[in-house]
This record gives sequence, C-alpha cells and structure tokens, in this order.
Amino acid sequence: MKHLIINADDFGMAGAVNAGIIKGHREGVITSASLLSGGAAAEEAAALAKDNPGLGVGVHLCLTIEKAVSFNLPGLAPDSILPPSPLAFMVKWLTGRISRDEVRRELKAQIDRAVFLGITPTHLDGHQHIHVMPGVFREVAALAREYGIKAVRCPVGPSSGLEKGFGKAVEKIILEGFARYGSGAVRANSLRHPDYFFGLAQTGSVDAGWLAKLVEGLPDGTSEIMCHPGIRDDNTARRLDWGHGWQGELDAVTDPRVKELIEGRGIRLVNFSQI
Repeated sequence: MKHLIINADDFGMAGAVNAGIIKGHREGVITSASLLSGGAAAEEAAALAKDNPGLGVGVHLCLTIEKAVSFNLPGLAPDSILPPSPLAFMVKWLTGRISRDEVRRELKAQIDRAVFLGITPTHLDGHQHIHVMPGVFREVAALAREYGIKAVRCPVGPSSGLEKGFGKAVEKIILEGFARYGSGAVRANSLRHPDYFFGLAQTGSVDAGWLAKLVEGLPDGTSEIMCHPGIRDDNTARRLDWGHGWQGELDAVTDPRVKELIEGRGIRLVNFSQI
C-alpha cells in the first residue's frame, strides 16, 4: 500500500503563501502544511486552517531569518532577529555562542504560539531543515513528546534521479547525514515519520513533470513530498528575497494530471496524523 503526504511549508509566512496553500489543498493534492508560527501572516493561516479541517497542520520550527517569538535571547537573537542563515546559526551553535536553553525556549515558544492560535499540531519540522541540525534534533524530539505530538519530519529518502543542480544534490547529502545522526532521538521518543522524503533538492522548483514522475515511481509505504506553493506576488518575493518559485509549485500541485495519476495508481493521500 502506498500513502502520500504532500506538505506545504511556510504556512503563515505571507498572505500570498497562505492563499496558495489553501488553493493547493482545495483544488489540488496538498494534504498537510507547516505553520511558521512567528510569521507575519500566522494568525491568518491559523484562521484558514480552522476553515479547512481536512488540512493537517504541523509547526514549522524556525531558528533563522525570522523574528524570534521568545524574549531575552542574547546568543540566538540579540536584536530579536534570528540568525540570517542555517550556516550562521550553525557557526554560533557549534562554537557555544548559543545556549541549548535559548534554543529550547524559542522552539517551545513557537509551539505554544501555534497552540494559542488554535492549532493542534500533527507534526514538527523545520524552516530550512534547521530541526535536524546536530543537537537541535534531540530538543525537537523531546518537545514533540512533551506536547504529545506524534510525528516529525525526517528528511531522508532515495534519490529521485531528478535532482536539479550539483549544489542541491550536495545539500541533500549533508542534511540527510544530519537527520540520520539525530534519528536516535526520534526513536527514543517513540515518534513516527514517513518512510521516505522527497523534495529537498527541488526546493523552489517543484513542477508537474517532476511530481508526476515521482508519483509514477513512488515506493510502497508512506512518503512525504515537500513543496512551497504560493500565489505569484513579486513585491512580497522581492521583500522576502524568497518565493520566486511559489506560483510554479502551486501550478504543479493543482495540475489535474497529477491528481489523476495519484488516484489511478491507488495512492492514498494522507497527513501526518494518519501515519
């Protein structure tokens, strides 16, 4: 039996993202989303989630770029702004300039805010996969257990054979290495995760052709496909320096050929609460 989660990241980042995710859920194949609870449009996203109960919603834990949700974080967010990139975070984290207590408090505050907004989280994952960084995955797994959240993203999966670019392929190898290194914490906390993960090397460039080929070769078990859909909004994309591929990814997950292919192959669309 083949089960498939198609998860849209960055729910709550911007109105254009929220609109794209809801369109992709209602008219396409998106089954799950990850709420950036400190995002500028998080409250709107939570309200939309309430109106779309079939959409599973997890928490998109964030330790980069965005404004911190917690306070008094002199190492992690001295000006209330999180480090500008995963590399910047890792340098400070591994050299001891960010304390474990600060990371835990910020992650906990983000989960608390999601719950305050009315979300019952189906899973935890990370913005820019920061949740699998060495030492961080352990904190994330412990928080999942503390909050009764049963599942996490574990971004490990076979090559689709469709990776776009050498840099993306290298990024996939490194992040999968981090995820495998921290997977003991996932097992120790009795957390579930899909058997396979796809989309890491396609961030910002998921298209209908890639999605269809992946569905055609989907392995038995439960797979997660990550995507980043949104409504085309050049002003928001320029302001965030992010999201130039939103519309293309939305077009992919709403392409009727993809949905027909999933249904024709007997693949069951699910969210994290159903694994």
